[in-house]
Amino acid sequence: MRIIIVKLPYMNPGFCAKLCGLAEKLEYDIAGIVSLDLEEKVTSIKGYRVYPLNDILKLSWDVAVFACADDVLDDIAPQMVELGIGTREQFKNCYWFLKQQMIMKYEDFDDPAIQETLEYWKTHELSVFNQHIDGKKGEFHRVFYDIECDLPYIQFKTVGGDYRKMYFPRDKEFSIYECEKVVENLMAEQLPTSPHLYIKGEHKVNAGDIVIDAGVCEGNFALRYVDICSKMYLFESDKNWFEPLNQTFKNYRDKVEIIPRFLSNVTDDKNITIDDALPDLRGENIFLKMDIEGYEPHALRGAEKILTNNKVKASICSYHNADDLFKIKAILQKYGYRTSTSAGWMVFIYDPRIFETADFRKGIVYAENY
Repeated sequence: MRIIIVKLPYMNPGFCAKLCGLAEKLEYDIAGIVSLDLEEKVTSIKGYRVYPLNDILKLSWDVAVFACADDVLDDIAPQMVELGIGTREQFKNCYWFLKQQMIMKYEDFDDPAIQETLEYWKTHELSVFNQHIDGKKGEFHRVFYDIECDLPYIQFKTVGGDYRKMYFPRDKEFSIYECEKVVENLMAEQLPTSPHLYIKGEHKVNAGDIVIDAGVCEGNFALRYVDICSKMYLFESDKNWFEPLNQTFKNYRDKVEIIPRFLSNVTDDKNITIDDALPDLRGENIFLKMDIEGYEPHALRGAEKILTNNKVKASICSYHNADDLFKIKAILQKYGYRTSTSAGWMVFIYDPRIFETADFRKGIVYAENY
């Protein structure tokens, strides 16, 4: 197969070189690199000539791989087709290389869910959730504006069936649907088929539980259960969420404590451990949800007292780094927990090393000590 790499104006030449390396590994014939930058100064990358866009029709190629993700390609591809440059089927995003790598790596792998994904890829592009969350499922949340606090918000449904206002940063860029600002379904990743499912069967938040939500973001997990829990500790290190979270939970100040620190295994000016942040709890029923961008193993090491002195159910994200699953299970098992994992597999395309690891990952480690 003969391919070209398409370089976007803002794209670092190093990334294009990485894509060339992947193409070589897959034994594709590289016809060259085409730049969309009208002021391109680079003449070659990894030994391959860089051509201006006008020369693309002079080259012989079967597939054009753009050094970008799907959303960017969806904007560019129609313009290219309109100019008579190839067909939409010939244009691929950078993760097409990742898909080809993983097909080769896993084609003989004895796992039905992985084989189901490889079959899905025959007619679909690779994504984080693939067939497990196919497309945009569920309804949009319409965005409203609160003039009193100058913040946008949506109406979010709790487990009790009531709706509560969930606030967002005032500079948040929202999607537009039918001329209205919307938030795409926040619960799509919590569909029963999702590998990112926090709650399953009896592994759930029960009335009266203490909830620890590490990595709150907009608060879609915490707000679902705020009415039934006895106490809630919310950890969020992104300062853009501090004001919206305080507004979302302003009517629950008697039971909700927001802790604006990074979770870690040490406590210092910026970091704090769960054991240092919480009271000396003993014998409590606790549900711990943790999604903190790959720092889960560190945070678990700083939660030994909470995890060993109480009855805890935990849902810990395990996909940010290639070895997180093994570290998380080892730490929890050391504390005396039984562990299992969510169904299905994720491909965490946002890991900078994903092209090197080219791996499927489990989304959640479930753990219980009673």
